[in-house]
Amino acid sequence: MLKFTLMQRSKMLAFPGASSKIAEVVSDGGYSKPFVVFDKGVKSLGIADRVLSALRSAGIAFEEFSGVVPDPPCDVVDSAAAACRSSGCDCVIAIGGGSSIDVAKGVSVLRFNGGGILDYADPSVPMARCPGLISVPTTAGTGSELSNGIIITDPRTGSKVPIVGDKAMSEYVILDPELTLGMPPGLTAMTGLDVFSHALEAYTTVLAGPMTDIVCEKLMQDVAEFLPRAVADGGDLEARQRMLCCASLGGWMLANCCAHVGHSLAHVIGARFHVPHGAACAYACPAMMRFIAPAAPEKVRRAGEILGARFDGSEGPAEIAEKSAEAYSRFCEGLGLQPASELGISRDAAAALAREVSEECFAGLTPRKVSEADARAMLEDVFG
Repeated sequence: MLKFTLMQRSKMLAFPGASSKIAEVVSDGGYSKPFVVFDKGVKSLGIADRVLSALRSAGIAFEEFSGVVPDPPCDVVDSAAAACRSSGCDCVIAIGGGSSIDVAKGVSVLRFNGGGILDYADPSVPMARCPGLISVPTTAGTGSELSNGIIITDPRTGSKVPIVGDKAMSEYVILDPELTLGMPPGLTAMTGLDVFSHALEAYTTVLAGPMTDIVCEKLMQDVAEFLPRAVADGGDLEARQRMLCCASLGGWMLANCCAHVGHSLAHVIGARFHVPHGAACAYACPAMMRFIAPAAPEKVRRAGEILGARFDGSEGPAEIAEKSAEAYSRFCEGLGLQPASELGISRDAAAALAREVSEECFAGLTPRKVSEADARAMLEDVFG
């Protein structure tokens, strides 16, 4: 089966104030009653109300679901889908970060397919096309609005379960940087580091190619330039807009190339120790660089150069990895990220998760085969 690259079906609006056009977007799709998904934090900050007010002003009726929680469990998705069906809504609007968009994607899946959301973790289970998802991201991180992934937590195991939702991607995306103004520095840093991880891992997966490489290199460059500005000044509209666009394009790269063992480490660390996803990706990145450098030395070197590392051309893979990893760690330090050593997670507790990392679905896309021993070594590197 042919795998075409750079497929992108979402219709996008990307400019300051774009969220004010939400009613026109709903009408453009031929929809009349949205089911609006968000978390209580987005509501309390008044961000959700900016979108809801635009719907009210246009006379569009809607139903609200504010039960989104971080790392959303399957029961939240299943109950939201039941509420959507019972209310007679004909489209879904997601307002928020990756958790809200993942829940909204799950609702879209269950609107057109039976069962519960975890049924679709099995790729052999057929999924009908799921139109009508309108995504309004309010953080510049996951890029879920343009990715094909749905990350749901299984409360029975405490594991994050990736679901491939090629048929449940956003029909419309609204990128309004005004919705991200004033985001706290810590959250800005963590979500922005997630964007860098998406670009670097997509750049180095076995699915990467020359066209996606160009996009990923530019994304890494822009994150290196604009994330420090966004962290330093929450009102820097240019930096906010560039990071929001980078986040979406990073999600697009995930849809084309996926991630690899860096995200496998992050998913397991995040699920087991409740580390925010962007921070978990950041903690995993230096160890991941050291592991993949023998298979992708030039790409690891390019990432290091983007982050300020200097090379004289004599370096072998191990030294390339070390210089690039050190440059990345300095970048994180400059953003104020708490060191992994201060999280209170023991090296032995982390190493015990090695098999789970090596068997996580993204690990198989790493440019080197990841054994359980390899995963253990990376976990020990992260927390050693």
